[in-house]
Amino acid sequence: MHIFSRLARSQTSAFHNFKPFLITGLAAFLGSYAGVAQSVPLVVDATDASPTPETGYLRLGTATSPTGHTLGANSQYLTRDGQPWLPVMGEFHFTRFPRARWEEQLLKMKAAGVQIVATYVFWIFHEEEQGKFDFRGDRDLRAFVQLCAKHNLYVVARLGPWNHAELRNGGLPDWLVQQIPAAALRSNDPAYLAAVRPYWHQLREQTRGLLWKEGGPIIGIQLENEYNRGKTGQGAIHIAELKKMALAEGFDVPLYTVTGWQGARYPEQEVIPVFGGYPDEPWGRNPTKMPPVEVYNFRFRSREGGNLGIQGGETAARNSPAQLAHYPFLSAEFGGGIPVMYRRRPLLTPDDVAAMLPVQLGSGVNLYGYYMFHGGRNPRGKRTFLQESTRTNSYNDLPRFGYDFQAPLGETGAESPLFGRLKLVHYFLNEFGPLLAPMTPHAPTVQPTSASDLGPARWAVRSHGRSGFVFFNNYVRTYPTPERPGVQFTVQLPGETLTFPQAPITVPAGSYFIWPFNLDLGGAQLKYATAQLFTKLMVKQEPYYVFFAQPGIPVELAFDAATVQAVSTPAGAVAAHDGQFRVADVQPGPNVALTVQPRTGPPVRVLVLSEAQAAQTWKATLAGTERLVQTPNEVFFDQNQICLQSEGQPTFQLGIFPALDKQPQGSLKLRQGPADDLFQTYFATAPTQTINLTAQPIKPAGVVPPIRLGGPAKGAVEPSDSTYEQSARWRLSLSNAKLKGLDDIILRFTYAGDAIRLNAGDQLLDDDFYNGAPWRVSYRNLAPEVQGKALELSVLPLRKDAPIYLEEGRWPTFPANGQISELRQAEAIPRYRLVVKTDK
Repeated sequence: MHIFSRLARSQTSAFHNFKPFLITGLAAFLGSYAGVAQSVPLVVDATDASPTPETGYLRLGTATSPTGHTLGANSQYLTRDGQPWLPVMGEFHFTRFPRARWEEQLLKMKAAGVQIVATYVFWIFHEEEQGKFDFRGDRDLRAFVQLCAKHNLYVVARLGPWNHAELRNGGLPDWLVQQIPAAALRSNDPAYLAAVRPYWHQLREQTRGLLWKEGGPIIGIQLENEYNRGKTGQGAIHIAELKKMALAEGFDVPLYTVTGWQGARYPEQEVIPVFGGYPDEPWGRNPTKMPPVEVYNFRFRSREGGNLGIQGGETAARNSPAQLAHYPFLSAEFGGGIPVMYRRRPLLTPDDVAAMLPVQLGSGVNLYGYYMFHGGRNPRGKRTFLQESTRTNSYNDLPRFGYDFQAPLGETGAESPLFGRLKLVHYFLNEFGPLLAPMTPHAPTVQPTSASDLGPARWAVRSHGRSGFVFFNNYVRTYPTPERPGVQFTVQLPGETLTFPQAPITVPAGSYFIWPFNLDLGGAQLKYATAQLFTKLMVKQEPYYVFFAQPGIPVELAFDAATVQAVSTPAGAVAAHDGQFRVADVQPGPNVALTVQPRTGPPVRVLVLSEAQAAQTWKATLAGTERLVQTPNEVFFDQNQICLQSEGQPTFQLGIFPALDKQPQGSLKLRQGPADDLFQTYFATAPTQTINLTAQPIKPAGVVPPIRLGGPAKGAVEPSDSTYEQSARWRLSLSNAKLKGLDDIILRFTYAGDAIRLNAGDQLLDDDFYNGAPWRVSYRNLAPEVQGKALELSVLPLRKDAPIYLEEGRWPTFPANGQISELRQAEAIPRYRLVVKTDK
């Protein structure tokens, strides 16, 4: 992961302190101006032919599996069996989550459309004591990769040896740091390499038989992380040496990557640089609102995220566009969330993450990789805690255990509201990624001058020939964007200028989308749609294309009459005009909106869902047939089983299309409901379970001193252990906490303070820093450590003058003494579950 931005690295000065306010004020001015400005034509020139991909430049590993399938890469995109491939990759650290739950969590990722699981392999977790390797229990790398293989998920193993990931020493063991001088670490120093070799040998033993060339799921290796060092024995020669060592151990894989930002140094042709960006900077030093972040602005000039930095990095020239032209634009670290660090504590909304997708894909990204897709909790060290901390001279302060990351799947394992939103684009990429991958990005004639310029519309086109997609973003985190009237796109294509929709529309503030044009739908050419393409399935040899509408934008679809015989809607047939069948004001719903009869082939059915309906719609193969499943519950699929989870409410409902041939069986009694348009519905109710959680005050808060500034960042640092002794404390009583029949019990604490901790006796179980959101703890994850011990909660007082960043509206109301330490509510929330079997 990243560590700090250019802003954080700059020297403190009067201008430095004033600059965020200057930029913020300018952005606010431009935003207000844009809100009243007249619309301008949205024009892009996409007449240039897409360049032919360069092949033969990259020297990677064995591309062919024992079954004959191949994976590769050219200068533009990844390939699978020789065809373009644009996959979704999500980071999941197996060592930060209980092994007993790995499988269901992987299945959740798969249900969300993730195809590749990336995972750091942390040296400090596996060889905390020199020569004593530990791959047992939650550290069992082999078992984790085998589960990925079982469920047809690819794996990219990020071997390091240095990883970062908010761990002490960047994941290097303490004994190594103590034995080898700092200047020799992460270099070709013989002592350092001699220490790496036995560790990597153990990793190879754990993965034997699991590489792609061996029939396994490991398709890629990341070497090092955030690396731009250039002194003796460092730089490209060190990455080359690491690759040589990996190959000597047998790590022969189709893909080798390095993180590519801030002038990364790597051997040309030997590895692929990957990129990313985050919606906020909790590693920054300033306790103020950030100017607009570049991840919401299209990247037409550089692949590098402006808010990504390198820990211990050097001043290095950025990789030039000419240099990067040899490599596909791949990513590994687009923020699936953001960590809460002591100095800065951003609180994200689903839009903060989801709005990045059309921007980055429209900029040319051809592998969308998340860090993190799944949060977790640090394991307990043998002698110390393992998190990054200024106490150990690290740049940041992290909670000792908590690593929720506000990810789509959080520390508890539950699906966040973001989870279903991201799937809207993942399903599109799963189905239509091969079409998008070869498409070239094109910038519009009018663009924002910077990430802070909220005036011009933010959009791009990717096209190949006359077919392509419009990518539009009218959302910027923490900054209001204007409503945009008069929006009509003009795309200049080879032999055609396409303008759509037919009449200008108003795009609401905060809207973002991906719209297709000149797209083949089962033999019928879709000229354009003002709805986002979601997925496709075959029903009795007939193709069904599923779109979804953006709130506040009327849906219009137009088909080329030269390729279509007839178009009909539930209201009747549609007549052709000016060479097009055009259907306007389509009302979203779970039914067939259009039936299109191509000149040849079967009829094409078109569904248009609302965005909310699409967020609750999933795709899986059940009883041998591709089906859509609609449910407001959390869901994943295990072969022919639909697995549902519901937090707090014992009720379940789902709709299935096409309907099953026979009544499914559930772990709870299923009631068949009426058909809801296309979907056959079912309902079930679990026995209600009441779990009581009470909190008895046992110690009031003391007075805490002012927060100290210091550490490598010269910012606010986490208080000392003696200061934590001033925390208010409560004894927790949990009754009827029976996991039988439940997925989990969530302990939910609504509080106001600086930091919160949960103990079992004298043992710290979990912790977090306050950011205004309730703190959620998985009882199931902690149950083995809780048995027979008294639970205790503590809240460290927060000072009104704390030099930390909290979101607007998240600062609590302080009492007269200027310090607050309150537990406002303690709840134990059951998570119910239902398994529906759909076997033939």
